[in-house]
Amino acid sequence: MPWGLGCPYSAGNSSVEACTWSTDAENYRKLKEVAYLNHEGSNAFSCVALMLVYPLTVILHLHAAGVVARTTNLGLLHNAIWVVCELTAATLPLVFAFSSPHLVRNSLIMHSCVCAFFAAYSKPLLAWPRYFSQFLASRAARRAGTAASNFTYIDEKGEKIRFVAEYRAVIMITTCVAILAVDFPALFSRTHAKTEEFGYSLMDLGTGSFIIASAVCSKTARGRGNVGRLQSLLKQAAKLRPILLLGCIRFFSLWGIDYHVPTSEYGVHWNFFFTIAALSFVASVADLGSRASGVAGVLLLVCYQAFLSLLGGGDYILHAPRLGPFSANKEGILSCAGYLGIHWLGVAIGSHIRSARPASDRASRMLLFALGGFAITAALDALGVPVSHRMCNLPYATFVLGVNALVMGLLAWIDLEWPRPRPPLPLVYGGIQDSMFATFLLANLLTGAVNVLLQPLLIPAGAALLIMFVYTLVFTLPFAICRYKGVVLKFW
Repeated sequence: MPWGLGCPYSAGNSSVEACTWSTDAENYRKLKEVAYLNHEGSNAFSCVALMLVYPLTVILHLHAAGVVARTTNLGLLHNAIWVVCELTAATLPLVFAFSSPHLVRNSLIMHSCVCAFFAAYSKPLLAWPRYFSQFLASRAARRAGTAASNFTYIDEKGEKIRFVAEYRAVIMITTCVAILAVDFPALFSRTHAKTEEFGYSLMDLGTGSFIIASAVCSKTARGRGNVGRLQSLLKQAAKLRPILLLGCIRFFSLWGIDYHVPTSEYGVHWNFFFTIAALSFVASVADLGSRASGVAGVLLLVCYQAFLSLLGGGDYILHAPRLGPFSANKEGILSCAGYLGIHWLGVAIGSHIRSARPASDRASRMLLFALGGFAITAALDALGVPVSHRMCNLPYATFVLGVNALVMGLLAWIDLEWPRPRPPLPLVYGGIQDSMFATFLLANLLTGAVNVLLQPLLIPAGAALLIMFVYTLVFTLPFAICRYKGVVLKFW
């Protein structure tokens, strides 16, 4: 057969001209059935290393914004340079890194070198000793309590913490990048596709990270209790209608275009929109406070793992035949317990971020949470309980929590240590963190459109990377404009 995954590279050809970029529908469907299989996964270290791209991207934008700020005498050209800076420094590094996650070492080296270049360019050589002296003096003053030290905010009321907004934005951007990049095997290594049963991969982190990114800014995490339980439930039920509708539309549209979706992910009919709806409804009914959410999250995850390991739940999810509606969607339905535990722990983390403790203590504790999550994951793996995204088991939950706590902790320390005032939050970050679900929906629609119009499994890396750039521009630019206009697209 003259074509193969990611042709021409995996087909062994040496030129793009020798590659067949498309084939007939029957052959392409057969190719899809094996293209996304990932039985071994990657490793935990490569997944954690990818998380370092987030703080490096934020630092890169801060340096680039500082350089652009020096061009104020250029008038309209300054505004054009500022827009280009935002789109390139704030998003393109994420596209490079998360379109080819197996090249994480190259990405980190490239990010570090570019950041070093901007840092060297931003200040004259002789000014660096004085800058470091000022930095050390201000840091000592903050630690001694003689200088104010708190996180920066992106709103006038002082309610929206900047590093949380950055975290939510970069998580959503890279999640949207990965859901299309995985369709290009010439670009995206199969080791980072979703695992079949056990293992670590970038794609496995997406759903858990989305849940945490939403939970840390939930009403409960922000200390805003529901007013009137019945009224709150009715309001939440009304909010679930569009999500359930989207879930149904996704199922029927994918079925109508014969789009291949592995049943090992959520089952035959279930999808992530249904999971979101289930979590939202149960969390509203339970109506737990922030501290109770943390306790409930731990207890639920432990009990769910006991069900998987001791009562045969794990074997049922992995091997039971699909004989009815429940068994046909066993992965999606049962994994809701694990995702609900992750949600409740995310609420507890969000409450901790907004607590009255000193900001440096909160940032340090986030890194301790990350260390604890990784340690528990490693201990469970050593005891014979490996990570499973398919089941959303306890080690998967602790690993996802560790990864997200690491990102938030690093961004928090950047926020504390960076000289004030910081440059404005990129419009694209602000718009996406304001409208996360709308961003996710638009990215899913664009991903479906690309798969209908093209055959991504056969497209070579160069063309695939160009498509990724255009795709990222299309799904991010509308929300940057919304942020500029003060519009929030939020219905969940």
